[in-house]
Amino acid sequence: MTTLPRELIDDFGRRVSYVRISVTDRCDFRCVYCMSEEMTFLPRAQVLTLEELAMVARAFVELGVQKVRLTGGEPLVRRDIDSLVEQIGGLPGLRDFAMTTNGASLPRYASRLREAGLKRLNISLDSLDSRSASVN
Repeated sequence: MTTLPRELIDDFGRRVSYVRISVTDRCDFRCVYCMSEEMTFLPRAQVLTLEELAMVARAFVELGVQKVRLTGGEPLVRRDIDSLVEQIGGLPGLRDFAMTTNGASLPRYASRLREAGLKRLNISLDSLDSRSASVN
């Protein structure tokens, strides 16, 4: 019988305490460093459901992960994202819960996300100067 680990340890012997979970590959912006001109998205059938994402987050927290960050694409374009935030935000043992977003939908979501348990936001902004946003 295989014994499940009590905590995650990487190949260098370090305890894993932080994970990023990408909830979608879609975005409401077309930043050049993130999306190519000929972007191909995953078929929806291959994207984890909100329930599956919550189960993944729960498994990581049960293995000692203390920090979860939701990313994308743009997490706020995912339908019912506030429901996922609520499921993850209530996990016992989770100390830091964050999201990286472009901020475009925050007027609509900010208060619901906070109430659901999101602790921090990282707002990623593209440059207004096209020269600084180009990829060399």
